Amino acid sequence: MRIKINTKEYEAKDGEMILDVCRRNGIQVPTLCSIPKFHEGVCRICMVENGGRLTTSCNVKASEGMEVVTESEDVSKARRINLELLWADHAGKCSTCKKNQRCELQNLAISQKIENFHFVPRKEEMTDSENLDLLKDNRSRVVVDDGNACLTRTTELCVECRRCINVCPTKELSFNHRAGDTVVGTAYEKSLDCIFCGQCVKNCPTGAITDKNDLTKIMIDLADLKKMAIALIDPAVLESVAFEHPEIDSRGKLISALKGIGFEKVFDLGFGMELALENMTQEIKKSSKNNLLLNHCPSFNLFVKKYYPQFAKNILTVAHPDELTADFLKTEFAKKEKINSEDLVVISLSSCVAKKKEKGKNLDYVITVRELGRIIRQKNLKLKDIKESDFSSGLAVKDEKIKSITRTGGMAEMLAKKLKVKYIVADGVSQIKNILRDLEKGRVETKIIEAMVCEGGCVNGGGQARKL
Repeated sequence: MRIKINTKEYEAKDGEMILDVCRRNGIQVPTLCSIPKFHEGVCRICMVENGGRLTTSCNVKASEGMEVVTESEDVSKARRINLELLWADHAGKCSTCKKNQRCELQNLAISQKIENFHFVPRKEEMTDSENLDLLKDNRSRVVVDDGNACLTRTTELCVECRRCINVCPTKELSFNHRAGDTVVGTAYEKSLDCIFCGQCVKNCPTGAITDKNDLTKIMIDLADLKKMAIALIDPAVLESVAFEHPEIDSRGKLISALKGIGFEKVFDLGFGMELALENMTQEIKKSSKNNLLLNHCPSFNLFVKKYYPQFAKNILTVAHPDELTADFLKTEFAKKEKINSEDLVVISLSSCVAKKKEKGKNLDYVITVRELGRIIRQKNLKLKDIKESDFSSGLAVKDEKIKSITRTGGMAEMLAKKLKVKYIVADGVSQIKNILRDLEKGRVETKIIEAMVCEGGCVNGGGQARKL
């Protein structure tokens, strides 16, 4: 079918929303709640004119002969009013927010040139008692949840866009209470205890859900001249680090950026992946069991233990590549370089949020790509001036194919070729559930099963910035 957008004709597919057609053709329409596969229409920022009437573009299907206007005085006014209403219910503590300069609400306010927020009460226009009542009312609805090792939530910064509710693969979040007291939360408002895939953080447009981190300690360690800070680069981050900082468009520039913020050594995590592959090979050879579950996806391990504990015994007990590399660095590498292992600080740059929960004794920290972006901004590193660098010597990767394990099925395929065994792959929670149900009913019989919670594998991990 053909529709008109801003007087030009475009092809629209059956079932496509107006916003989809606009995005596909490079027509900019702002939105906070809409992400691929989910069109809610709750933020009301994506307003357009359809046949002279204002409507949201994300949940109205394109139809033959439709005439859409994306920029007009009425559209601009509607967007600004809706944006101001969202801001009025948002804390707006930008300078201290973890998402500062990476917040979609903040960016929209800037792009729409919102300077005077008409719906935010001004202190000079309020009595002391009114001000106190407003503060009490706001604070009574705030829920802060930091009772886990991976994520921090605060409803103070939430704009109730439903993104986290929609993308959560195990449906841990929903709306609690009603009307003006509505907040996004967990069942019975218990502390979040999920599989920590991080997709909620990846898709949150504000700082309402963020990575739980030790950035203050990390910054101190990076500045400590007595310590050697070592970075491990997970190959999965190479495809997405540019979403956080477009200037870092190659592996060489990423290595230079890491050295620029204080890392003395930067190693390829592929070394640890090879160690993990060899350990898995030996474990599978020794085991007479079938249906062995590969354990290199921490979120999958948590999913099995939480929802299908009867299969926990099938999970291979092999350390993760990050921990294996950290062990090598604090033993063999430290001995070779004549360094006290206590003076080594090993930090893994990962696409996986769940690794924060399962880090080992020698792996000091796990940081996500988002957290690296925060460190770079705090250090005020001039990225446009950085040159290409290479990995530090000492941990060589024998086979570059090992990096294929960042995608679903990569590890299983390599193991199957070595061991000449059958395998099954599950990509995402929906497929994982189907395979585990089949296991319960005895409909599946294979040697190894590889599953990754993030669809597509670690390259789409929740520890990375979302491609806009």
